[in-house]
Amino acid sequence: MNAQNASRTAVVASLSRAVHTRSDPQVIHADPWGDRLFSAATWHQLYQVARLKNPQLPEAADDAAVRTLVGIGLRRGPAYPNIIVRSRFAEDALQAAAARGVRQYVLLGAGFDSYALRMPSPEVRSVIEIDHPATQAVKRQCIAQAGVGLPEAVHFVAADLSTEDLSAVLNRFLPHPHEPAFFSWLGVTMYLTEEANLQTLRAIASTAAAGSELVFEYVDQRFFDTSRLWTEAEIALRQTLQILGEPWLCGFDPAQLPELLASAGFDLIEDVPDTALVERYDPQGLNGLHPRGMGRLAHVRVNGRGVA
Repeated sequence: MNAQNASRTAVVASLSRAVHTRSDPQVIHADPWGDRLFSAATWHQLYQVARLKNPQLPEAADDAAVRTLVGIGLRRGPAYPNIIVRSRFAEDALQAAAARGVRQYVLLGAGFDSYALRMPSPEVRSVIEIDHPATQAVKRQCIAQAGVGLPEAVHFVAADLSTEDLSAVLNRFLPHPHEPAFFSWLGVTMYLTEEANLQTLRAIASTAAAGSELVFEYVDQRFFDTSRLWTEAEIALRQTLQILGEPWLCGFDPAQLPELLASAGFDLIEDVPDTALVERYDPQGLNGLHPRGMGRLAHVRVNGRGVA
């Protein structure tokens, strides 16, 4: 498996969830699949990336040492808290939607999300993963190499949304287009332009049935304000993104988000900063998570009134 053919941040997110599941004292989101899908070669690739930030690490190490050192690095990474709480928040919202009768789950930019391998909500009857062909091909290869079978309810849709229209993709592959669906869109908006994000929102609102819901992650626009003093965590995050070759491009102003969403065809249900989510899921602070304070999760619903 060559993880370089997939998004590095998607690989990091998957391994971070596994590290959390196996090492943190208070498990917020149980996902042991990250370190089952990737070979030793992937860990060594990430180890060499870590050495770019910390040249004091030895040039070579055995598999066990590499896993330990990469795990420590992931645990200390500035994005680690957000990776954990965003997955929990999205799946909590999905579970609530399923209890109300929603049976379709669509993951936009699914990366190495393991919901399809865990299927924790039996009420969900269709899981549609939409992602870039390169990342999805690696994921399918990893699943096959792990000897894992997928339920018939799981459907992989390879689509490059930079060139393909999401509305057309959903019209082709959403099993029950006239019934509400639940969408998750995590770790993606910050890598797209503002217009690309708005096009995605409009496509969902114009294609999905009224009552469909979406949870998406976004970055507070303040992150891009170069006139203010950056925190150490923000500086570290910028450096990491540059090393990975996947810099952030876009954020949104939380104060303006409700109006923006309304123009795209959504009602805002909840908009929560990462700091509040850590307090919600780990009120005693047992995991020692310190989010950067710039990540947010929005939970919205298609209002059925059309797109402005």
